[in-house]
Formats: sequence, C-alpha cells, structure tokens
Amino acid sequence: MKKPLMSLAVLLLMGTAAFAQENRKSLKAKEEAAVAANPADVMKFKHEVHDFGTVKEGDKAEFDFEFVNKGKEPIILQSVTASCGCTSPSWSKEPVKPGKKGIIKVAYSTPGRPGPINKNVTVTSNMGTKVIQITGNVTPKPATSAPEVKSVMKAN
Repeated sequence: MKKPLMSLAVLLLMGTAAFAQENRKSLKAKEEAAVAANPADVMKFKHEVHDFGTVKEGDKAEFDFEFVNKGKEPIILQSVTASCGCTSPSWSKEPVKPGKKGIIKVAYSTPGRPGPINKNVTVTSNMGTKVIQITGNVTPKPATSAPEVKSVMKAN
C-alpha cells in the first residue's frame, strides 16, 4: 500500500514541477513581449521635449515631433491628446511602417496666455502610451500708447 501511495505522490510532485516550469516560461515570454512593445523602444522620437523659448503673445508656437518606428509591426496612432485646450495636436491617421517616420504636430495658442508654457501631449498607439512635452514662455503684447480705434467709419 505504501508503494502505490509513494508513486502517486512522486507523480504529483513531478506534474506540479512541470506545470510550474511551463508557467515560468509563459510569464517570461509575456515579459519579453511587453519589453519589445515598450513605446520608448519602438517609437523613437527625435525630441521628446520641445522648448519654444520666449514667444510673443499672438505669435505662432508650433512644432513637429518626428519619430521613427523601430519595431517590427506598423504603429497605429489611436489618439493624441493635450493636457489642456490651449494645445492642439494633429497627426497622420495612416499606420507608420517599420523603419518609417511619423509626425505629430503640436500647436500652442499664445493669444491671451502670457506666462510659462509647460504642457504634456499623450500619444496612444497600438504599442502603448508615450508622453511628449512642450515648454517655453509667452511674453505679453506691448501696451499701445494710443487707444485702439474700433469705429467702422473711415477717418480722413
């Protein structure tokens, strides 16, 4: 009676060990896939932060964030969202093939917004999420010495 029980116990232990080993292999494969799909490794941006420097209120503040697909699969940009309404991102809706370049244009609206610029843009793709950033400073418009004429009548 002891021999069959002992044999059964040994078989159970071997089965458990084999299952645990397969589970470890499966987890390792998932970890490797996650690392391979890391947006920082696949979407290589030329610049992840752009500093506009000092911009006058009312001037354009636009920048094209360029990236290269370093992965093996096409990158599909699903959404690109700004941290506020004063920042407008735009991007191509076509997949970016491996080895090819993609562009995300970011425009910051300067009128009525003197002060520092520190805005994030979140890029969501089939490869994950990546955050790019714009910084700078908007100087106020110079005050005019003469009042602005808003009359529709033409002066002589």
